[in-house]
Amino acid sequence: MRGKNPMTSAGPPHLPDLRFPDCLDGEQPRRGSRVWNLVKVASSESPLLALFSELQGEGRPRVSDWCYICTSGGGVAYDRVVQTYLETLAKHHGMLKPKRQPVGWCSWYCHGPFVDELLMMQSLKELKSMGLDSGELSLDLFQLDDGWQSAWGDWLRPNAKFPNGLKPLTDAVKKDGLVPGIWLAPASLTLGSRLAQEHPEWILRDETGRHVSCGFTAPGLWMRALDTTMPEVLEHIRKTIHTIVHEWGFRYLKCDFLHCAAMPGKRFLKVSRAKACRMLLEAVREAAGEDVFVLACGAPLGPCIGVADAVRVSADTAEHWFPVGPNVWGTRWLFKQDRTNLPAARNMVCSTLARMHMNGRLWVNDPDCLIIRKEVPLSEAQALASVVAFSAGSVIFSDDLKSLPKERLAVLKALLPPVQPTAQDVHFTDGEIPCKVTAHLTGAAGDWRLCGLFAWDGGEVELMLDDQEWHVFEFWSCSYQRHRGGGLSTGPLLPRTCHLYALRPVMSKAQFLGSNIHVSCGLEVCEWEEAERSLRFTLNVKRSLNSPEVWIFLPKASQPRLGGKEAVPVHEQVWRFVLAPVPLKGSTLQIDW
Repeated sequence: MRGKNPMTSAGPPHLPDLRFPDCLDGEQPRRGSRVWNLVKVASSESPLLALFSELQGEGRPRVSDWCYICTSGGGVAYDRVVQTYLETLAKHHGMLKPKRQPVGWCSWYCHGPFVDELLMMQSLKELKSMGLDSGELSLDLFQLDDGWQSAWGDWLRPNAKFPNGLKPLTDAVKKDGLVPGIWLAPASLTLGSRLAQEHPEWILRDETGRHVSCGFTAPGLWMRALDTTMPEVLEHIRKTIHTIVHEWGFRYLKCDFLHCAAMPGKRFLKVSRAKACRMLLEAVREAAGEDVFVLACGAPLGPCIGVADAVRVSADTAEHWFPVGPNVWGTRWLFKQDRTNLPAARNMVCSTLARMHMNGRLWVNDPDCLIIRKEVPLSEAQALASVVAFSAGSVIFSDDLKSLPKERLAVLKALLPPVQPTAQDVHFTDGEIPCKVTAHLTGAAGDWRLCGLFAWDGGEVELMLDDQEWHVFEFWSCSYQRHRGGGLSTGPLLPRTCHLYALRPVMSKAQFLGSNIHVSCGLEVCEWEEAERSLRFTLNVKRSLNSPEVWIFLPKASQPRLGGKEAVPVHEQVWRFVLAPVPLKGSTLQIDW
């Protein structure tokens, strides 16, 4: 079914033939000041469906945003239903190819609001020494998060911790070849801000005239919202964004708490709450320009389509797995039960996996920052990194750079550059959080499957394979096994650990099996050419490699050599090659036998 869409005039490419037998005027159940219209929809391919549409006001006929009804039979995989819906949605909005995923560092999860000019400059210096200068880290984003503003709402007034303003920071970031990014909440303000004092009429109010509360957030703030349907407010937002982008020099905008624009309230214009949020985002995009990367956070998803370059698809992450509330005895169980709002790695994982198919179709998925510091067990950090890899979206980490161990930094490096494309198969029926994810990858060295088996609650995870012989390479342990069809089991795993398998059918020719270089176990190879008694291949991940190793199946070789150095046998006809360092531009290597 499709009604008039306020976002675009384009229609979906195909929808089943639906009949609309009746619209039950007069049977709308009332909820407060709103009217809920019940529309019954029938088709030759599906049973009767009942849809509710929330409308502001009553009386005259109204149109709603479009909706999509899938009438496929029960035999269609849920993954395919979701992907078909998202593809239809993308065509409906005339979506263009998304921009490249951001890869970089964010200040929030290591420094919180306690940032200042000196700390940010020092972090930039530390990032360079960790591998940015040497080419071991291929990052493109350096993002300042919350803590720089004088008050929420006063976004053009940096606080005293940035006595020189923010332009010196953007100049330094650009000089080092990175994109400067900044956090702000353009629809939100606090009553103590100068903006609230000077323009109280801009604040969103309810039917009784009271300020609409948008909730409580760290570090101890009660948020209020701007009425984003007011022309004066939209002009203020355009001016703010224009200054931040075109005068201060930021090219990446993390726009947070966008739900504030969509809170229930009495607005200047009588539009849907989704439209009010959309008007905000369109003002941001207009002022920023098409070439600036806009991330929408804390946002209703629908209004972001076609405007935001990336959307946060999960709750905030954290270094702890379960949500943590105030340290009050008898209440911890309550906060632990939260599944959607409170910061927690579990909540990030669950939402990221559930919304994985949006990536590359509607926008770039932002699964929130990767936290890999030593407070997170290494095996859990690897599992979280695997989720980020399968999402194929933004790869942004947020750890204190001066105290990040090398083995933790190696987890981040293994994700760079981000995997393409996003995972095609997510087993939604396997418990509360999907425990099996598969991406079908293609590269210079052929086709293969990348499968993540996650033991979120501990135990054994099993994947069923076709009845043939398989190469099975596990990335995090760099281990190899040969498997003959049936169930491939991880064996008992501790909670929040995973195995990341590269699966290839055994063939009668040379096959690349994996490496310690990249989580994809194959995308690091950009050229592959086999001759009668030699194999020539090129490795390039757009970063330098100090101690690369590769695992290769050579069915015709007895004792292969690379650069005069013999390979290490791993399994029948499977060899491990310890390579010389690979420069930033990559290396072409030849194996002879």
